[in-house]
Amino acid sequence: MNKDNFLKLASAVYKVLEFFPESDPLKNRAKDKALAITESLISADRTHLLEDVDILLGYLWIGKSQGWLSSANYFIIDSEYEKIKKEILAIASDRSLPPVAVTDEPKEETVRVLRNTELKTPNFSLSGRQKKILEFLAKYEQAQVMDLQTILPDVTKRTIRRDLDQLLEAGKIVRLGDFNQISYKINESQIFIN
Repeated sequence: MNKDNFLKLASAVYKVLEFFPESDPLKNRAKDKALAITESLISADRTHLLEDVDILLGYLWIGKSQGWLSSANYFIIDSEYEKIKKEILAIASDRSLPPVAVTDEPKEETVRVLRNTELKTPNFSLSGRQKKILEFLAKYEQAQVMDLQTILPDVTKRTIRRDLDQLLEAGKIVRLGDFNQISYKINESQIFIN
């Protein structure tokens, strides 16, 4: 992908963000992330790029679920950013190029992604609860812990969170949001192996 395409993609994000309410802080956060991603792509400093892309896509998903962004526009932008992520991972795995810069103490998950190691843990097999969680996410696209309690009524929140953590570690799902607004969705770049 060349610099012109980066700029076109950022411009497309800015255009769809015009449909977000002016007073919603999500609009400015999404603009900031789109700009940071573009700057990272142009400058080749990809330290936080993958994380920034996931955060921006989370913001846009929220906009889609609020009805501010059409599903078609969301999926077009999502697929373009996913292509960028794949290119970055391919570059990072190419041994002839210098590794992607990592500053400070990165999260273990970020290091695994940057080194392009497998996201799923060896010998990982899904439990019955985890299969139900994945089926729910496939049907409803995104869920919070309290949503998952509806399909697992006899399971504690703590156990559901533990199952979600294992699915995250295995790369089956991704986490969106912060603090009490955390939700989960299927990691679309993963192929599920039972």
